Amino acid sequence: MTRIQLACSSLLASAFILGGFLLVKLEGHATSSVHAAQVIKDRDFTFMTARTGSDEESLFVIDNINARLLILRSDVNRKRIELLDSTSLDRVFARSGNAAGRGRGRTERVR
Repeated sequence: MTRIQLACSSLLASAFILGGFLLVKLEGHATSSVHAAQVIKDRDFTFMTARTGSDEESLFVIDNINARLLILRSDVNRKRIELLDSTSLDRVFARSGNAAGRGRGRTERVR
């Protein structure tokens, strides 16, 4: 092996090692994750904030008594909070169980 081949092989190996380090380092930034500090759980409600846009965060509220998901967004410029969506979790999970063809837990059809 000549000195040039040895240098090229060393550079190529270094590039692969640095590329691997870069992928491992950037892996956490590629996905959106929720940390325990962003979630508050009470007996009746669960609150979670998450980034939903570049300059926007939304508040997700789960009403554990009525099985509803409320999604709220704050509009800082107008100094108000908007309700974006209110969804029945019973209906969402019944629909997803039927769509998958295998509902878990319930055997009767949910109407």
